[in-house]
Amino acid sequence: MQRVRIIQHHVQKIGDRLTDMVMPNMGAFIAWGLMAACFSPTGFFPHAGLGGVVTAIGRYLLPLMLAYTGARVTGGQRGGLVAAIATIGLIASMHDLALLGAMILGPLCGWLTKKLDRCLHQHVRQGFELLVDNFSAGILGMLMALIGYLGLAPIVDWVSRMLALGANWLIDAHLIPLANVVIEPAKVLFMNNVINHGILNPIGTEQAAHAGHSLLFLLETNPGPGLGILLAFAIFGHGRAKKAAPGAIIIHALGGIHEIYFPYILQRPQLLLAVIAGGVSGTATFDLLNIGLRADPAPGSIISILLLTPASLHNYLGVIAGVTVSTVVAFAIAVLLLPRRNAESVDTTNAIATSTNDQAVIITGTEGMGSPDMGARILRAKLQEHGITNVTVTAQPINTIAEANDAIIFVMDDLVAVVQEQAPEAKDIIGIRNYLNTPAYDDFLRTL
Repeated sequence: MQRVRIIQHHVQKIGDRLTDMVMPNMGAFIAWGLMAACFSPTGFFPHAGLGGVVTAIGRYLLPLMLAYTGARVTGGQRGGLVAAIATIGLIASMHDLALLGAMILGPLCGWLTKKLDRCLHQHVRQGFELLVDNFSAGILGMLMALIGYLGLAPIVDWVSRMLALGANWLIDAHLIPLANVVIEPAKVLFMNNVINHGILNPIGTEQAAHAGHSLLFLLETNPGPGLGILLAFAIFGHGRAKKAAPGAIIIHALGGIHEIYFPYILQRPQLLLAVIAGGVSGTATFDLLNIGLRADPAPGSIISILLLTPASLHNYLGVIAGVTVSTVVAFAIAVLLLPRRNAESVDTTNAIATSTNDQAVIITGTEGMGSPDMGARILRAKLQEHGITNVTVTAQPINTIAEANDAIIFVMDDLVAVVQEQAPEAKDIIGIRNYLNTPAYDDFLRTL
């Protein structure tokens, strides 16, 4: 049991790190999906020039931003710079989107930059710090770009080829619904475009050329599993996740931006069971009814899917049936896996709320203040829900908290030492692993 808990802890920690990279950049993903829905070849207003903008956002902007954000948390601005340089090397060597590779390179570059700084600064004479910092970042960035180009990119390409072989075997063995056992977890790790464009799309295009349609176009793009997850949060979720879910449903189902539900699962890895079951059941329904699409519905919105469905009542009803089945199955399992609110602890907190003293709480960070700001909103909502009105919660960058006397500060575990130096007069500094989903907020409420 102890070993299982250790594994769960590490999986949760990885999920938290991935979430912290994605959430501050979610606006870029939304812009990418909306532009793709409008101006891609299968969009509402196909446009060659603007379609090129969509391609550039996916190929260059998103990987660079993910890598920079992931590196800046531990390596600061210079770590982000090194990660951006390294990611260009990765992008130049890959035929598909480099999102997964960027999310590996980012934290790695940040960590290496931090370690390199500690080693060099012990031996640098005063006055040469800036020169050494610039040259060390440039040299490390060059080396990491070579590693991305020559090392990481071939590995990702090899994984893609292995997945292609597996997909072909499943098709030949008539076990295609089992493909979602691999596809759904891979999507959550941001390999959705690698799987769709690098594996399923080429095979599906060949099938559609002969049969007029292909089921493979629906394996990754089916919005049902993600829709079920978001519906579960919208109805039975709590806090910030519950409030954000209705808007995410519209963006996911109509805009085709599947990335918007990935953080929900990264925060709670057990929900992988829900999306896997939803994907398998939906694909089984498509396969049973002999349903397929004429081309790849990028982005995977229900509108794009219906536009590319072969024109017949049977096909339209089959597509709707498959999406509905996958949504219902994912929703039902997600509801069972979502944690329930502890009513007794709520009553206890309300009972002691009136006896607390005035308290200042600061949630701080370095990655653009996107996640800390959302964390502050979550904690404010919890305080309001329990009727606590004498606690002030703010989100502030680390470099502005020097005067945070007698305040309680929440910050990522990796930055606790930095905050201790910046705010030595703070009442308490609490390290957390995720601004959006941490038990530390509830512990704070219980100890007021």
